[in-house]
Amino acid sequence: MADRDNRERFLELAEGVVGAYAYIASLLADLPVPVIIPDIVRMADGDRDPSDALLAVQRVRAVVEDEPISQTLIRCYEHMMLDWMAAYELLALAKMAGLAPWRLDAVEFALNRLVTWAEVIEDYDPERDDDES
Repeated sequence: MADRDNRERFLELAEGVVGAYAYIASLLADLPVPVIIPDIVRMADGDRDPSDALLAVQRVRAVVEDEPISQTLIRCYEHMMLDWMAAYELLALAKMAGLAPWRLDAVEFALNRLVTWAEVIEDYDPERDDDES
């Protein structure tokens, strides 16, 4: 019973990671200098390794530094992408090493943090930030 629950939870979290990637892609496309990352579903359906998404997100972490936005927003984007990478890698680890509940908890926690960063980005008010770029 617990194994089945863990498998279902794993699949739900995997969907959450893919959805979070798509959401990050939309936020990146809305930057003053739009940043485009490859579609993770197309990568998986094509001949590319979906783990290439990790490399794309890592490159964007460096590129976002040059965006004409506040340091506050830059840090939010960086943390959001780092949490996505952590969730992705923990899912991969869980798939290889076993669906231990704590691994799945850690994925869920990373996704929750990611959502928090995304909310800060979406609700950001430059009038209330002393750190304008």
